[in-house]
Amino acid sequence: MQTQRFLLTAITLAACLATPAWACRPFGSYQFVEDRTGGIWFTEGDNNAVSRLAPDGSVKAYKLPTRAAEPSSLALDGKGQLWFVEMGAGRIGRLGKNGRITEYPTPNGHPGQVAVDERGEAWFTQMSGHENGSAHGEHDHANIAKVGRIDRQGRMHDYPTPEGWPTSLAFDGRHQAWVTLLVPGRDGGKPQGRLARLSRDGQWQIAAAWDNSCPSNLARLPDGGLAFSDHCRNVLTRLAPDGRQQAQKLPAGTYIQQLAAGRDGSLWFTGDEKSRLGRIDLSGRVSYLERPENGDQTMALLVTRQGDVVFSEFYNYNINRLKQSGEYVEHLINVDERHQAQEAREGEVCYVQFGARIAAKAEMDAKRAEEVRNGRFKPDGQGTEKLVEQKCLTCHDSRRLLLSRRSDWTPSLTRMHDYRNLRGVQALSPEETQRLVRYFNTYYGLIQ
Repeated sequence: MQTQRFLLTAITLAACLATPAWACRPFGSYQFVEDRTGGIWFTEGDNNAVSRLAPDGSVKAYKLPTRAAEPSSLALDGKGQLWFVEMGAGRIGRLGKNGRITEYPTPNGHPGQVAVDERGEAWFTQMSGHENGSAHGEHDHANIAKVGRIDRQGRMHDYPTPEGWPTSLAFDGRHQAWVTLLVPGRDGGKPQGRLARLSRDGQWQIAAAWDNSCPSNLARLPDGGLAFSDHCRNVLTRLAPDGRQQAQKLPAGTYIQQLAAGRDGSLWFTGDEKSRLGRIDLSGRVSYLERPENGDQTMALLVTRQGDVVFSEFYNYNINRLKQSGEYVEHLINVDERHQAQEAREGEVCYVQFGARIAAKAEMDAKRAEEVRNGRFKPDGQGTEKLVEQKCLTCHDSRRLLLSRRSDWTPSLTRMHDYRNLRGVQALSPEETQRLVRYFNTYYGLIQ
């Protein structure tokens, strides 16, 4: 089951990257990174921007020059420049301290994850678009999976993988690049996993290999070592600074979407289908922090220097934070529109305490969870739910619409016009727009 789940995730990602951007819209933020002053950088797919949540709660968005770029992975270099992946555009972007964005095309493939070394050079994983189980050698040299590196002069270096494709990339405390590789099984066979070191001149060294394996989620540990998970073998491995590996079997049913290390070396993880955060302590004990189930699944993850755990959800654009006090806070991010404002403050970004909000909406949340399971929209007695199915599901799936949280649905429904045109669906009339906005604000708005 774990093998099937991981491969389905990988295949889905490959399919999304291989299709036009409008056909595969992003969900919540893919990744977070913290800067030196405590700001949290995050991706905004539908807003086509990389953005920063400041410690005071304000948000500043930096629009990308390429439309429908689908920003995903993020990394900061020593100069405070933000590097990011543009999945849909097939580029690596860099946001300078002056606010200027530079883009580097990644030909013959789709970038996935970016990391920055101690020199300030950006390394990134790249899928070829042929991740379908066919033999690695069947592709020409320029069109296979690889790891790329952009040096300080802006030159691109490509390091084709020895086999399979890269699933994660990270640097250890000695500034060595480590890569996990997935080698798909042929003719229905089981996949194979690899852990490899990669030198700056492109030399690969396989450090470990496993059968029925799909390793990923390389994460830096406070001692300079690394940790990674393997969904297929249901194993978590810690890689010590001296290269020794310590693997532990995880409890059945454990699924790790992303890993992040705390200051004490404990590991936090997302992916639980009950909306919870998971934690693995230094002894290897796995536990979950109880949180009201909302039908969503935790996704991106970051442990701040202060010890707060910041996370996103698949269908929720807002940013969630578990404070050291145990209090959950939700930063409401209006990703749909910013009304041309450079910064969003009171009203656009605010704080909502999970406990108070969900306690007051327990009955509504239970009903929504049932609607999500059934994929049915709430009837309003006027048939508006049928209008949703006719005019809105061409842009979003029903689960996403049922779980999405908006304080005002007007911008989101307006934005759907472009995607309806691409699908050849008749545009909404002013009356239909008002009707749908009223419907979503009433039944699926954040403030009810």
